[in-house]
Amino acid sequence: MTSSSVSNQKLKDKVAIITGSSRGMGRAAAILFAQHGAKVVVNYHGNKEAADQVVKKIEETGGSAIAIQADIGKIADLPRLVDGCIEKFGKLDILYHNAAIHYVCPDLEDVTEGVWDMTYNSIIKGPFFLTKLAIPHLKKSGNGCIIFTSTSSAGTATPADPHYMTAKNAVNALYRILGGWLAPEIRVNCVVPGFVKTDMFRHHPPQMWDVLGSMVPMNRMCTPLDIANAALFLASDDACNITAQEIVVDGGRSSAIPRRNVLPVLQAMKPGVSTYDKQAYGSDNIKEMDVGI
Repeated sequence: MTSSSVSNQKLKDKVAIITGSSRGMGRAAAILFAQHGAKVVVNYHGNKEAADQVVKKIEETGGSAIAIQADIGKIADLPRLVDGCIEKFGKLDILYHNAAIHYVCPDLEDVTEGVWDMTYNSIIKGPFFLTKLAIPHLKKSGNGCIIFTSTSSAGTATPADPHYMTAKNAVNALYRILGGWLAPEIRVNCVVPGFVKTDMFRHHPPQMWDVLGSMVPMNRMCTPLDIANAALFLASDDACNITAQEIVVDGGRSSAIPRRNVLPVLQAMKPGVSTYDKQAYGSDNIKEMDVGI
């Protein structure tokens, strides 16, 4: 697909910074945004080759992009990202906070101070200060847009990786605060992915991906493009009156239980009322049924 092959370019002449866009969800968004007419800053932490490949792919299809190295968790790196964008493209319309670090910690003892700080720096502290640097340019745009990235796991108080889950919950608060703070000049929204087929899930063996997919109503994991499409909508004029909102892209994981998974239980729960035998439940259960009487 080339840029010109998209008949309705939703981001024509826009300029976007997408953090962590050398791979995964950020890569998919960079390529999709470019197909819709945006000039893209491809941000990477350490893999320059991967970032250059994204830039090359965008340029091969008629788009314009530049790769800029910056560790989002390091405040000193952030001006380089914004300054490089303005120097190359002259403006900034869209800031998409996609970069994140996720340390898998099976036990609380594994959550060290270093793990905690690096997680918070990349997910909440860095994006906040990067936003501050971008605000003047986004205001000049006249239609500025900021997109944060959370996770559907945060909303369920999942008993895993408290450093990551609490940082993402902080994101859930921050984008709403900024949505009210920066309106009407700048819109601020959030994409909330579920299980996504990226190397962030490499700690799960391949067969586990099928299990994760079976846990959600849509019966599959999300793809990076699923997330990119939601971000494209929020960045476009189609969402021009939407701010301080989130789009959950998780196949229904956080709001519905697949009937296929509970059907055996539901069928077992249909008793023959005429054969109901209270005594069969045992004396302890009978007491609880009868509120202790």
